[in-house]
Amino acid sequence: MSDHWKMEAEIEYCVPCGYGNLASYMMSELFQAAGPALAISVVPGHSGAFKVTVDGVVLWDKTKEGRSPHIMEVKDLKAKVANMIESGAVIQSS
Repeated sequence: MSDHWKMEAEIEYCVPCGYGNLASYMMSELFQAAGPALAISVVPGHSGAFKVTVDGVVLWDKTKEGRSPHIMEVKDLKAKVANMIESGAVIQSS
């Protein structure tokens, strides 16, 4: 990990499913939560993927949840990431 950021995030999204806009929205929300303290990677995928991982902890996985997150769940993920950055602690996946 770099000295420039505290944590790393990865957003994997299904290209054929058209989840690019959702990935972009999630990236924007995570950036608002953490700013430059979070290095965010957006990774194209397939087979219905939409997965958000922060420092190895899966915060959302569409295959597990059976759906994409709705706006309030995105806001909850944003708050979790902000708390992770502020406390410097890794949270448990939900």
